[in-house]
Amino acid sequence: MNLLKLSTINELVKLLARKKTGFFLLLSALLPFIGLPIVMKLQSGLGVMGVSNVQYPITILNILTVFVLPLMMFMSVSDMFSGEFGDKTIRSVLVRPLSRLKIFSSKLLAMFILIAGQLLLGWMGSVLATFFLPTSANLMGGLAEAALAYAVAALPMFALCTVTAFITQFFKNASGALAICILLYVAAKLITFVYPQFTVLSPTTYTDWHELWIGSVISIQKIATIFSFLLGCGIVFYTSGYYFFDKKEV
Repeated sequence: MNLLKLSTINELVKLLARKKTGFFLLLSALLPFIGLPIVMKLQSGLGVMGVSNVQYPITILNILTVFVLPLMMFMSVSDMFSGEFGDKTIRSVLVRPLSRLKIFSSKLLAMFILIAGQLLLGWMGSVLATFFLPTSANLMGGLAEAALAYAVAALPMFALCTVTAFITQFFKNASGALAICILLYVAAKLITFVYPQFTVLSPTTYTDWHELWIGSVISIQKIATIFSFLLGCGIVFYTSGYYFFDKKEV
């Protein structure tokens, strides 16, 4: 367990050392303030009710889970797996006294921590940004709901991360893996409009499942069903991804 912990810290340090990781972390924290002028213009300048300060953190979360987090994930996971096999730097990792299972798990754990950190930064930034908007009656209740939404939004991101790790096992360069991940993600999103009956079988459908946790009516049965599906996806793609990672030759 200690080796797994040290390997996870090592992978996390490697991730944080990349400029693109710093950019996405900064973007997550600043995104609520970047969108603030637009919302304020809609609410006051044009006299249009755009987004209330209670809804604002959820609006930012929707942007994070649909665009920012998946893109950061595709880039980072492609570098961690396909990139390291492509430039042979994975050799320096494999010679350590660690099993491939622990190496594979530590990479995913580091990615999970990064996703959780990005959600935390997004939540903190959106909460601070709401104080620049006109106050509504139930602000504290809305912020509590937002905190819950940001916490549960991590689950579909974790499931999507295992899917990405599985896909990148079939590439030996990061750019190819990144391109395919983006294309598949966009296709999975677009197919929702053509064949909505098939989208229930895709983890990309549930990037907005946090919206089930907010509001006056919460469907426990639907939440339990989606939770089971996402957990099952995570287990299947984690196991499959590790299988191909273990069989890969350097």
